Amino acid sequence: MVIAVLCCAFAAVAQSAPAPSIDGDWTVTFTVQGQTVPGHMTFHADGDRLTGTAETEHTGRGTLQGGAWTHDKLTGICVFERHEAIALADELRDGKLTGAFQTEGMNGKWEAQRATTPH
Repeated sequence: MVIAVLCCAFAAVAQSAPAPSIDGDWTVTFTVQGQTVPGHMTFHADGDRLTGTAETEHTGRGTLQGGAWTHDKLTGICVFERHEAIALADELRDGKLTGAFQTEGMNGKWEAQRATTPH
């Protein structure tokens, strides 16, 4: 009986543990065809819905459209005024966002870490 109660209590605590937050500023590096481009991203999750911005010297400023944040995974499309859209998919692992992107007919990888200084 005691074991059953402890198991139920452990399960309740595990289910109630908050998911890691993606909210805030991130420093990002996009890598495609051997080239790297640094930038900045900001995210805000509201349930599964994710909004945000992205900016690099190459792309200029853009906004995240159709963004989703579920089970520590991000999906969405960054839309820019002076660059083709960038489709993103990634996952939060060990405090870093890592994943893949598609733009201009090319596939690449990207990684982001929490920004240490505000932008």
